[in-house]
Amino acid sequence: MVAALILGSGSGQLARHYLNQREPAAPLPGVTAVQAEPMQPVEVGAGTMPTPIAIPDHILLPAPFTTQAPLNNWAQHQESCEAATLTMLVAYWQHDQSVVIDPHATDASINRIDGWKAHPDLNDVLMRELAQQHFGYTYRLVPNDPKVIAEQLAAGRPLIAEVRTHALGNPHYPGYSSHYEQTGWSVPHFVLIIGYDSTGVFLNDPGISWGRGYHITYAQLAHAIDSLDQNQPALNEGQVLLLVAPETPTRVKPGSI
Repeated sequence: MVAALILGSGSGQLARHYLNQREPAAPLPGVTAVQAEPMQPVEVGAGTMPTPIAIPDHILLPAPFTTQAPLNNWAQHQESCEAATLTMLVAYWQHDQSVVIDPHATDASINRIDGWKAHPDLNDVLMRELAQQHFGYTYRLVPNDPKVIAEQLAAGRPLIAEVRTHALGNPHYPGYSSHYEQTGWSVPHFVLIIGYDSTGVFLNDPGISWGRGYHITYAQLAHAIDSLDQNQPALNEGQVLLLVAPETPTRVKPGSI
């Protein structure tokens, strides 16, 4: 039981840290205006697939941020990275203009989503089923590929990645320099990809207050996924990202039925 608690997706008291912000958070520099497009049906007939668009060289979506312990209640929320990531994603699709989501509303949302989880640790499949069952969103697994990331974010769709915390390379994680990717310090974790540029991606990482808009290289993202796959085989789904979004209602052409 003790080992299970130490190895959980949000577990390890030492692997989490929160810094109370004394001043309101400012928007991230470089946020870009993007018209968020719901997902198209995979295949509904000719003329229904999205029109190709020019891909900008960088995108940073205005996705609201929260840590997974918004009231600094880490003992309660050691397993809440999934709930926090979904809370940010839902707030984004509901056009929440907050920079940091109201902590009390966020805590209520995280508690509610935590109550829906069948297991402390979710993989991508269980995560997407949670989003579908309780928010009505559709989903797709997409390759962890810079071109795919750019295509989806240029359409205004954040992506979810399952990784290990310290493998992200954020030195603000406690024990990063002395313990780096040791089990019990680096744990399974979900983050929201909210932007990209020529060198990598921008994350909203709910596991740490310094995770808002944190930039990592494409190689670091691939490493963080590989680190999860190697250290948590039960969660291994390979180099994929999770796309979760509302779906465009299917339009049936006259005479097609």
